[in-house]
Amino acid sequence: MFKSKGSAGSSEPTVIGKGTMIQGTVKVSGRVQIDGHIDGTLVAEGHVSVGPTGTVIGEVYAEELAVGGRVEGKVNVKNHLHIAPGGTARGEMRYGSLQVDRGGVIDGSTAHGDDKEGGSAEESTPPLSAAERAAGAVG
Repeated sequence: MFKSKGSAGSSEPTVIGKGTMIQGTVKVSGRVQIDGHIDGTLVAEGHVSVGPTGTVIGEVYAEELAVGGRVEGKVNVKNHLHIAPGGTARGEMRYGSLQVDRGGVIDGSTAHGDDKEGGSAEESTPPLSAAERAAGAVG
C-alpha cells in the first residue's frame, strides 16, 4: 500500500512507537522495532527488537528476536533469541540459539529448534505470502 522503490531491501526498520497499541496480526518483511504494545500475532521475516517500553502478548514468529522489554506467549525464532538485561520472556520458546544476559528473565518452556520431537522453529513459522513480501507491508 505504501510501497516505495527499494522498500523490500531497505534497512529502515518498521517502528511500533511508544504509546501505540496494536491488536490482531502484524506481518512485516524486514526489521521491526517495538516500543509500543502488540496484543496478537507478529510475523516478521527479519530481526525483531522489543525495546524497554515494548510489549508483545501473543505469538511471535521471527528470524531473530532481541527482548529488552516484555514478551509473553508462544515464540518461534528461526535463528537467535536474545534476552537482554531488563528483558522478560514468558511462555513457550523455540529458537535456533539462545542468549540470556545477566538481568534478563526467561520463564516457561524452552526448546532448541533442532529438537526431533517438536520439529524446528523454521517449520512452525508461517511464511509471508509473495504479495506481502513484495509490498513490504505491515498487515
